[in-house]
Amino acid sequence: MLPSKTKLTALLFITTISIVGCGSSFSDDDSHSSEPISDIEPSTDSPYSEYNASWLAGSWGITQRIDGGYKLDASANSSYWVAGANEVIANIPSAGHVITSFTHPAHAYLFTLRTNNNVDVAAIHADMVPTLTNEQIIFDVINIYREAGIKVILYLNAAGPSMATGRGDPEIQEAWETFYKTEWEGDEAAAWRNLVLGYAERFDGLVDGYWLDNVSNLPGELSDFIAMLRSVDPTLAIGVNLDKDYFTDDNGDFLYVDTDGFDDADETDYKIVKYAVNNKYTDFTSGHVTPLGQGAPPNSWAYEEYTIPDMVKKPWDTYDGSTYAVKHGWFPIRDKWSGSTANLIFEVEQAYRFTRTITDAGAAMTWSTTQNHGYITADEMEIMAEISDRMTQTPKEDYVEYERPEGAYLLSETH
Repeated sequence: MLPSKTKLTALLFITTISIVGCGSSFSDDDSHSSEPISDIEPSTDSPYSEYNASWLAGSWGITQRIDGGYKLDASANSSYWVAGANEVIANIPSAGHVITSFTHPAHAYLFTLRTNNNVDVAAIHADMVPTLTNEQIIFDVINIYREAGIKVILYLNAAGPSMATGRGDPEIQEAWETFYKTEWEGDEAAAWRNLVLGYAERFDGLVDGYWLDNVSNLPGELSDFIAMLRSVDPTLAIGVNLDKDYFTDDNGDFLYVDTDGFDDADETDYKIVKYAVNNKYTDFTSGHVTPLGQGAPPNSWAYEEYTIPDMVKKPWDTYDGSTYAVKHGWFPIRDKWSGSTANLIFEVEQAYRFTRTITDAGAAMTWSTTQNHGYITADEMEIMAEISDRMTQTPKEDYVEYERPEGAYLLSETH
């Protein structure tokens, strides 16, 4: 699909901004280096239908996080979560997918389901699972999305109960260690895979993919964990959050943003994330932005000059040449990932520009929307609803053209 005149203008912005006065020249190494963005046009290659994430290409979505274990029981009111999902369907009909929860996002040992096909998880420690009544919440939410034709991706923190002590639940970690040492002869990796398998089988046929977080702390081999998930359904689209790529100059040195503008209160210099396939198990890139704690705002101007144009030019990428994965970005809309009291960073025009530019090119993106008692917060819902309305128009409404903020520079640029 060819871009509109407005879109082409937005993509050609760096001709006078970045190339002139820049202290570095850029190479054309697709896997690691930055590229001269001034001549980029969207790829005309069609997504390959044989790959698992072909349905994700050109899709944008939202996030509805659901608590797990005892935290779900403490916060549970099934009508909130279900009503929140119904509100998404009513107000954001153009969303193609949603990321919701297999595990609590920050606590890998708290599950949204109670009954497991392989393990009596409650017998390990009752706090790891919700009540039988509350496990129905995740099924109700998933069914709402499926009935509306929205694809469902489950967030799964792959680290397992071995991280419980660090998260304030040492009794759960102790109970888990006793379990796998007694029942699995000390093989934690096999015990963890067996537990996850028992839940994956219950989700079989209801979900379209998994987003795997914290895999650097996964017990055992990633290859074995992926094989376990694919044994349930080989067509699952899996995203693996493992390592990051960042833009570099011709010398292989990282590009750093010096300032985000004259009103930049954070003087930290940060790298610019580049979505690349960096492992052979990924069907779509994990999409995390440059860590917010490194001083990078989620709506960084550098994403508009580097990250997103790179997605537009090459929406599909490969690790070893044998399989391909779609480039996917997961963007926080606040200055913290999921805190309803955190500062809202995006406004409608930039959020729509992100969504439209990425999906028109055949890449994918998810907004890390924030829940308050099961609902997307009102200020975020206003933005998401406006995006959805514009995305369903024929023709789609043009977005406001990108302009680099005054006083925004790379560290390598003279100013």
